[in-house]
Amino acid sequence: MSEEYKKKLEAFKRGELSEVEAEEMERDLEKVEQYLQVFEEAEMGNQEQAVTPMMDQKKQKKILRKGKWKARFQTAFTALGLIITFTIISSILTAVYYSWGTPDRTDVYRNIIDLTLTVTDPYGQFSGTSTNTKPYFGLEATTDIEKRVGDEIFKVGEYKTNFLFSMMSFPEKETEGIIPQQQPSFSFLSKETSPSEWNRLEKVKSGTVSSVYLSFSELLSTNEVFDHFKDRNLDIIWFAVDTGVEAKEEYGFEAIGFPSTPIWHDDDMITDSVEEEGNFWFSVESSSASSPEYTEGDSKILHQQFLKTLKFLEPYEKKAEKFHFGHLDLDKRLEYLEKHGVYHYGIVITGPTEEILKLKKESWINDIRIDEISFWNWNR
Repeated sequence: MSEEYKKKLEAFKRGELSEVEAEEMERDLEKVEQYLQVFEEAEMGNQEQAVTPMMDQKKQKKILRKGKWKARFQTAFTALGLIITFTIISSILTAVYYSWGTPDRTDVYRNIIDLTLTVTDPYGQFSGTSTNTKPYFGLEATTDIEKRVGDEIFKVGEYKTNFLFSMMSFPEKETEGIIPQQQPSFSFLSKETSPSEWNRLEKVKSGTVSSVYLSFSELLSTNEVFDHFKDRNLDIIWFAVDTGVEAKEEYGFEAIGFPSTPIWHDDDMITDSVEEEGNFWFSVESSSASSPEYTEGDSKILHQQFLKTLKFLEPYEKKAEKFHFGHLDLDKRLEYLEKHGVYHYGIVITGPTEEILKLKKESWINDIRIDEISFWNWNR
């Protein structure tokens, strides 16, 4: 603004301008006012435009954050639904897989464990295996480990064996009570004796029962063993069998044998009755069965069922060895037994300690190993 225009504006304020000059100045001031109004409106518009993006940005962040969490929940629920669906389907398929066949896989695997234990553990006949299918094609087999001392049978631990389809894991062993530092074993026709073991029995003979391993000085037939114990107040628990591999090592061999009662298989059992309950749409069939007749001391039946057991285990030898933690060489043992017959180098017996001590002077016994000693529980 020039100095002349400023003087003119001051003169307008004082009313010193002529009428024509005053009208001209009023027109200029109106134009200035219009310009200011336009500038103010433009400025307000710019401010509103600046606020609107800020508000939109906050809203966008909120919407984006909400969308992310919604997506996460949807993904989690979808994954959970897939897991539940897969679990249900796999559980059904698992049950079908292990129940397939006659006998079904569950029965076969249970029999492998039970029969392996029966021919490799003197107390294996007292144990039993229960099975439970698991999702994702798994099967868990639980086997009680039991012992007999006198007339008492008691649990000393258990094995847990897992299967994935037909693949078997090594069993996990859990023990109960006091674990002996050294497990008893047989010696094969050894001339060495164990006077210290007889002395231990002498010290506890009053009011006790014992389970012991007896090793013979010569091979004996099953009938000869039964004859030696015919009039004794003792029970034979298990017969150790000469299978041709024991002579290679005096100690440390994998002993196999059979109990004093036959090892009956599922196909040996005789069906006594069959009952069916239900209606036309749904029915459940139950049956009861019993074992064949057996006369105590019938060595022919004992041998027959023992050889049948080894032949049953032969196709599953890898699983049997995994459960036993040792080599079985069943084909070689079977070949030897079929050629030479069944003879024994030792047995496991139980009964009153005083009765066991009466065997000390028998020439056909050359070694004894104590397994367990317990308080009196003999009822004969």
